[in-house]
Amino acid sequence: MMELTSLIVALIFAAIFLFGSRLAYRPGQKGYRKFFSVAAGISVSYTFVHVLPALSRMRDLTTQTPLGFQRLFPDYSVYLWTMAGFLVFYGLETMVVRPQAGAEDSAGGHGGEAPWQPWVHIGGFAVYAWMLTYVMVWKVHETLALCLYGVAMGMHIFPIAGNLRSHYQAVYDRRGAYLLALASLAGWAFGLFLDVPMPVLVNLVAFVAGGVIVNAAIAELPKEKEGRYGFFLMGATGYTAVLLILSHFE
Repeated sequence: MMELTSLIVALIFAAIFLFGSRLAYRPGQKGYRKFFSVAAGISVSYTFVHVLPALSRMRDLTTQTPLGFQRLFPDYSVYLWTMAGFLVFYGLETMVVRPQAGAEDSAGGHGGEAPWQPWVHIGGFAVYAWMLTYVMVWKVHETLALCLYGVAMGMHIFPIAGNLRSHYQAVYDRRGAYLLALASLAGWAFGLFLDVPMPVLVNLVAFVAGGVIVNAAIAELPKEKEGRYGFFLMGATGYTAVLLILSHFE
């Protein structure tokens, strides 16, 4: 039953990459900006209310790991991996998104881009999509928790897909969206059959948490005058209330 439910969530993630990217925000489309602001609030709420407290609890597991580098800093290992995820995805964003000199071309990219830039950016998020569904299979074992995860991460990847398509529309529509969708399904499949030691899994969850935090800041939080803070606040407080209420039934 859980395998089927998790497959449905993975298929929803794949569908978002394939079709949700067409909801990319463009100036004047206020409804989309409101939706993305609500999505930002939901994913940020889930990260701070659910994921980070879980990382604090999982920290004790890393003290039992046989890996020497973790024994050096057992109290900080989880947080160091969270920071690593933050730094990797922030570095990916600054490395490939910053436009070079030149106007945007008609295909939706920047005229001064190197040919490898779209694929480094999209490929990095394909790995991210793989991790999101792999972690889901291994760490989420209850239907309610799986639904909460699916809603939060589904809202999280909506703006990511939209931003990738807005930067590299031709590349994204031709192959990028399919790569991201397949990565989502591959993560689910690997989660069923690929067993990893618990300390490694804990570090992977921490790495993903760092990625969620920075990607929320980059892809979702309102920029300049485009933001709709009221809708962001509504999404964050509303989903926080849901998480806190449901926590009493666990």
